[in-house]
Amino acid sequence: MTTVSLIITTYNRPDALELVLKSVRHQNYPTDQVVLADDGSTRETKDVVERWGKWLPITHVWGVDNGFRAARIRNLALLKTFGEYIIMIDGDCVIPPDFISNHLGLAKEKRIVAGSRYLYSKEFTEGLLKHPEGKRPTLLFGDKKFRTLPLGPIRDFWSQSWGIVRTCNLGLWRKDAFAVGGFDERYTGWGSEDTDFVVRLLRAGVKIRSGRYSVCVGHLHHSERERDRLVENKRLLDEVIEQKSRSSSLAARTVIGV
Repeated sequence: MTTVSLIITTYNRPDALELVLKSVRHQNYPTDQVVLADDGSTRETKDVVERWGKWLPITHVWGVDNGFRAARIRNLALLKTFGEYIIMIDGDCVIPPDFISNHLGLAKEKRIVAGSRYLYSKEFTEGLLKHPEGKRPTLLFGDKKFRTLPLGPIRDFWSQSWGIVRTCNLGLWRKDAFAVGGFDERYTGWGSEDTDFVVRLLRAGVKIRSGRYSVCVGHLHHSERERDRLVENKRLLDEVIEQKSRSSSLAARTVIGV
């Protein structure tokens, strides 16, 4: 069987993380490793990890809170993985029971799987967080986006379309993530670090498969994050697209700033 490491990125949403880890425990494919990429959360998140560590094989990777540094904390998490296949979600994304098995069903050599998401409303999210036991799976995953359809070769139609890829639902081979050096830690604040990662994967010959109608996450509502770094991040991304950026190893990049 293919070994899987599930990376969950989180920051100070312990109530949401509780629901996510609960959904991970109920997977129909054994979870070999859960790596929590924690971008500087307070003690409450550690308490959640310690509690769920009784039922799930969790590795907690914590970084000092120094602003939004998703690229860096994901790199640190990648360095702790041992699974042949990596699946990335966010700490506010609950997953249906067949999520991991369906990801593996779509996995192919030199492919990444771009999953989809269903955005829960603010009202639904608030009710779910207040009464987590009150929502049956049919209510959580009843929307048509959670249906499983084969689609066949249609899944490879968007093989170069990086716009369909989000790191809140992404599957790829570990060796491919390391081959491109992981995430570029020059990206701080919200935006573009995931697109940069995908563009470099495409340049390395890794293509995109659509996970629509097979792997969908239920995205809990949250307020929009500040986008004060968006202009600078867009400039960095433009450099990558124009092939002006330099390459470096994952290990070397994660040492910077430690």
